[in-house]
Amino acid sequence: MTYESDTYGERAADQYDHLYGDFTPPPEQIVLLAALAGDTPAVEIGSGTGRVTLPLAERVPVVAVDASSEMTDQLTKKTGHLPITPVTADAAHYRHATSVDLVFACFNTFFLLASEATQRAFLTRAAEMLTAQGVVLIETFVPRPGERLPDGPHPGVFPHQQTVSLKRLAPGTTVLFAAENHQEAGEFHYNEVVLEDGALPRVLPGQMRYWQPDEIDTLATGAGLTLRERWADWNRTPYEPGTSTKHISLYQRTSHP
Repeated sequence: MTYESDTYGERAADQYDHLYGDFTPPPEQIVLLAALAGDTPAVEIGSGTGRVTLPLAERVPVVAVDASSEMTDQLTKKTGHLPITPVTADAAHYRHATSVDLVFACFNTFFLLASEATQRAFLTRAAEMLTAQGVVLIETFVPRPGERLPDGPHPGVFPHQQTVSLKRLAPGTTVLFAAENHQEAGEFHYNEVVLEDGALPRVLPGQMRYWQPDEIDTLATGAGLTLRERWADWNRTPYEPGTSTKHISLYQRTSHP
């Protein structure tokens, strides 16, 4: 099969909340995102079924962008009265009609764009959407082979080369994480193998193009962005290059017309 930006979502959407519904964002994440959004809608890239979208929309309007129409459909069923605009679009091409204070891609979404060309295009489009004081926020893990990913309650392992690990174990349900790291190419390929009592096995494929934080800074520079702040978590703990397992990085435009 050929992996596309919507592949995981199209395969996983109908089961995603069942498998990972207990992975909820910390309150401090929602408070911080709402503050950064200011008086404009927040543009979320990789909204999925609404893990972050729904609680954030209790505070500010959200434009929820996802490449998977199946994920967007799942989110649309939940929006109710909330000020959410679900959009099915590729992050490399999407641009909001008006300028905004916040464009954000949480939980490794930037890596899941899966190719350098798509990541560069996303950063360029995101920069074009910003107000003079606006920021692009990116949250990703720090690639360290052999370590568990900072992946909520069900982390996989980022391998040196190949690994199979237990991602989730519940009555009647087992999720295995089979992963392969291509370090020279900076690519991380994985399958989540879902085994449930009375059902056929399901394979949910994922692919990432990963970078070290300073390499993301270089990509951002090419899109007309510069690093403003970097934290290790949503409490704004200072990022430590040698020990932090993930980073939350804010970029602002180098210049504004």
